[in-house]
Amino acid sequence: MIITIDTGTTNTRVALFDGKKRLDLVKADVGVRNTSIDGHNKVLVNTIAGAISEIKQRHGLADSDIKAILAAGMITSNLGLVEVPHLVAPVSLENFANNIHSELIPEIAQVPIHFIPGVKNIATEQLSSIEGLDIMRGEEVEALAIADLFSITEDSIIALPGSHSKFVAIDAKQSIVGCCTTLAGELNAIITGNTILTSSLQNRFTDTLDTDALIAGYEEAESYGFGKALFSIRLNEQFANKEHHELASFLIGVILHSDIKAVTSTPQLNFSANAPIYIGGKGMLCDATAHLFRYLYADKPVVQCKDVDDLSAVGAMYVARTAGIIAA
Repeated sequence: MIITIDTGTTNTRVALFDGKKRLDLVKADVGVRNTSIDGHNKVLVNTIAGAISEIKQRHGLADSDIKAILAAGMITSNLGLVEVPHLVAPVSLENFANNIHSELIPEIAQVPIHFIPGVKNIATEQLSSIEGLDIMRGEEVEALAIADLFSITEDSIIALPGSHSKFVAIDAKQSIVGCCTTLAGELNAIITGNTILTSSLQNRFTDTLDTDALIAGYEEAESYGFGKALFSIRLNEQFANKEHHELASFLIGVILHSDIKAVTSTPQLNFSANAPIYIGGKGMLCDATAHLFRYLYADKPVVQCKDVDDLSAVGAMYVARTAGIIAA
């Protein structure tokens, strides 16, 4: 049996796997934000310990039944359990495997936890500016999972839309060569719920993506910039009688304009018009990102990885198999 831990800013997922099959999952609304607020990681430690204990009890497992505990994400930051330095891109699968940090934390488990490091674009020890700098913890294993599951053997970009969207460049050998971060999901939430547009947008997201409105929002931002395009939402609601799903889709188009600008302009991503893009995850931002890339780059293969779950765990196990920690 294998246990995986995926800790982010606001939540933690602890899962039990038998080979590649997930048998159980415990989720908690606890992440490194709690450490930042409290000034210590006791809540995080207790949450993970409790989740592992719960899983073991439910399945009648002893410590000897657990072949490995794998951890990735913000759990490897200074606000997590153990700080593991970022690896500097390009980072191969073997680099990840060779730099796993293993540590016994008795308060959590009686077997070592194997921590997988994150990635940064450039070395920061003597950095004079942030030009070209980006970082990630957790998305690297998600990208590696997609690379493995979809047998990527050419230069590609893996998009992971969300509160903090990540775009990860990967080469033909599945080495991560760079990344780019945006705040797409957070912007969508803030603008929808905390601005003059809240009334127009009814303080809620849409369940229906209107692709015409999405493209219109993108084009408005291209022509007039972010701020002017945003105010067009109120104008469309007040004077053009646009419906909620149209206005909310227009907003996503405005926001994703800056995402696509970032992807196509960030040197570390090596963007080209015909290289494939793989989009991990489900939901409106994922669908909208796919549609806009297809609209803008008709010859670009765009693959939506909708039917893939547990990307963090799958990627962590991919690294662990390469390291010989778990069986191939």
